[in-house]
Amino acid sequence: MPTDSASPKRTSYKSPRRDKFEIWSALLEACLRTPRTQSWLVRKIGLNTAAAKEALSVLTQGGLLEQLSEPTAGIFEFRTTEKGKAALTQYYQLITYFFDSK
Repeated sequence: MPTDSASPKRTSYKSPRRDKFEIWSALLEACLRTPRTQSWLVRKIGLNTAAAKEALSVLTQGGLLEQLSEPTAGIFEFRTTEKGKAALTQYYQLITYFFDSK
């Protein structure tokens, strides 16, 4: 198939889509020191609402995140649990072990 020499070559350095483990670790990290609302997480982590709800549900059911109180006007706050902190530590150790650039 001939290519048009007038059109520039497309090169993309866009990172690949995040997998569920990267999303989960980002959520755990974001809620580590300060409780965060679902809407804050959606904006800062860059998820759509449905994906955020699904990931937050998985992490909450697994005991890695805790919902702090019943929602007021639909506002949920989440905080990383001790189990979540341990999981995050193990995740980063695993990544560092296999993908260390040294």
